[in-house]
Amino acid sequence: MEAQMYLDLNWVIVIMSTSLAFSALSPIISARRLNFFASSLPHAALLSIALGYMMSIFLAGDPTLWAVIVSIPLSYLQMYLVHRGVNENTATSVFVAFTTSASVAALYYILTMFPAKVSLWSYILGDPLLASWEDTVNAAVTSIALILLTLAFYEKEVLIGVDRDYAILNGINAKLHDYFVITLLTVASVGLLRVVGFVIEHVVMLLPAAIAATSARNSREVLLISMLSSAFSGFMGLLLAIYLNIAPSAAFGLILFTLYLIFLVIKGEK
Repeated sequence: MEAQMYLDLNWVIVIMSTSLAFSALSPIISARRLNFFASSLPHAALLSIALGYMMSIFLAGDPTLWAVIVSIPLSYLQMYLVHRGVNENTATSVFVAFTTSASVAALYYILTMFPAKVSLWSYILGDPLLASWEDTVNAAVTSIALILLTLAFYEKEVLIGVDRDYAILNGINAKLHDYFVITLLTVASVGLLRVVGFVIEHVVMLLPAAIAATSARNSREVLLISMLSSAFSGFMGLLLAIYLNIAPSAAFGLILFTLYLIFLVIKGEK
């Protein structure tokens, strides 16, 4: 039992920083109506990780850094299609079709041609328990940067989402902010993929804002409740995973879902 309940500081830092980063972005995803796009990002992230892994073999360097470099043009391409008049749902569907097919091809190539130096399964299932101190520092730095940038531009992004025309009349370059938000989401989805995994990343991007929307009275409360509920779910999920010997990312997602149901029931009783 003692071994099961051992809690490493690495795990806590990684899961808490990641929880806060995704939950800070979640209200922006909701306000900007980017839920469909955000759901597609893990597909691109998995492809980018695979390509980054291959580039690190051929060119040296960190595979995650290469993955971020590769992923941003992919995300920009989708936003470019939307700006060119392609329906957003259509553009996202095409994007998912390409990135999913390409990621399967890339992963198959890696598994058959290269000796695996990292566990590709950790990117699919997510496992903060495998984090080294280097992984922890990278996750913490990435998360802090994402949180600070999100907080700095949060009100502008909400305004664009609520009334794009009014925001433009007030001098906000909405198209530039589109690419800014896409960049933040892409860096988060790729840079933190190993912690939460491809499967659960959809959940931690979308559910915190959904939880907050059940009780928040304004956009600031949405942000606060989103971050608090995610941080709570991440930490409790970590404890539950250690105690029950289950995947931490799965426990994280299930607790978020449970919180959403609880908040929904409370809202319905008022």
